[in-house]
Amino acid sequence: MKKVHHLLIFISIVLFASPLIAGQKPVRICNDSGEWAPYFYRERTTDGTMTERITGATIDSLDAIFEKIDLDYEFELLPWKRCVAYAERFDKVQEFEMFSEAGMNSWRQERFLPTREPVYKRINVLYYNSDTFPDGLHVKTIQDMEKYKICVPAGFSFEFHVKAGLQRELVDVSHGSNYFDVIRKISLGFCDIMPANLAVVAGGETIGQFTIPDNVAFVPDNTIDNTFYYYYWISKTSPRAAELRDKIDQAIRELKASGRWEEIYQQYLANGSGLQ
Repeated sequence: MKKVHHLLIFISIVLFASPLIAGQKPVRICNDSGEWAPYFYRERTTDGTMTERITGATIDSLDAIFEKIDLDYEFELLPWKRCVAYAERFDKVQEFEMFSEAGMNSWRQERFLPTREPVYKRINVLYYNSDTFPDGLHVKTIQDMEKYKICVPAGFSFEFHVKAGLQRELVDVSHGSNYFDVIRKISLGFCDIMPANLAVVAGGETIGQFTIPDNVAFVPDNTIDNTFYYYYWISKTSPRAAELRDKIDQAIRELKASGRWEEIYQQYLANGSGLQ
């Protein structure tokens, strides 16, 4: 009877164990090679030399998530459009199954599964040229915003502004795929304003990735009521997409409940993830 009892236990484990267990293929995750300090960026040495090691709040949070779900992951930086294209066609190219944080928009929702749990909240600001506008910006509504030449990095979402009434055709997206390229254009007078994530721009300057020109300033962006959250995104073409999302969501909920999530983000940002 003892042997039968052990056999029944073994069968129960096989039947009810989650497919996401050690031994499955690692989840390959990508994001923009332009870096998003303090979320993900290449470590610098004391003399400012960039190394190959990727660090930041995103990496620490992914470490905690994948430890909880007992699954390995790999994280790489590559051009943003290539990262998204690889993830979209995961079933064909078998390269990247996920990309990390990005805002919610309809295009992404059609092609990817976002986590239900947000990973952090964006601090919305508008950057502008203080020489051109020495009295500052007086932008309270979308209609006020439309009086200026608006620039957004290529591939970046401004969906919440469009939902609030901004005419899409008024936004110039012909620039590089990072905030810093557009900040240069603002400094030189080619663009008037740029909606942006304050933490990312400040983080880039902190690690020496970019120096904000003296004639570029910012004000809070009060044109949208929607809180801008970031999520992780999983390719819908992955055969384990739904289950992977469920597991990641559960891990994030547990990390938030224990306080560990905020501990991770507060190492990099004074206001942590901004979710509390």
